[in-house]
Amino acid sequence: MDLPRPTRADGRETIERLLEFAERELNEVGSVKFRVGRVLENAGVSKSSAYHHFGNRDGLIAAVEMRTVSKQIELNNSVIREFIQAAPSTQSASEFLKLLVQTSSNVAGIEARKRRAATLVSAQNSPALAKIIGETQREGAEYLASTLQIAVDRGWMNPAVSLLGIA
Repeated sequence: MDLPRPTRADGRETIERLLEFAERELNEVGSVKFRVGRVLENAGVSKSSAYHHFGNRDGLIAAVEMRTVSKQIELNNSVIREFIQAAPSTQSASEFLKLLVQTSSNVAGIEARKRRAATLVSAQNSPALAKIIGETQREGAEYLASTLQIAVDRGWMNPAVSLLGIA
């Protein structure tokens, strides 16, 4: 009797499980003390499966970091969009944008940029991860540019350069 072959859904579940436990490991011990063996044991996933999906330890760490970066980009973009759509005036929109700039220069903003830079460096050894990072950055920039277009349409800004360039 032949056993059923694993499906793509099984692979996605394995990837998500690995990412979940790898994220826990990173948060608990950091990247220097990160151990794939501990992640595999906790996730109940085989070593061959992990290396099939992520290539190596650095690929797994980079994938976790990319997921974190992606979530942050999505959250930031949705907050900006909600505010721009609901802002009652140019003044309140300007104050909000000023607050965003100030926030991006605080400790959390600096740490987020360091994390993004580390992810980009790690991705150099993984063409698949580099592709995902590029797509994520492009999608995030396009979404932010469309949000900025709302501000332009409301007469709140008149940029001299393309909105996609700003985003």
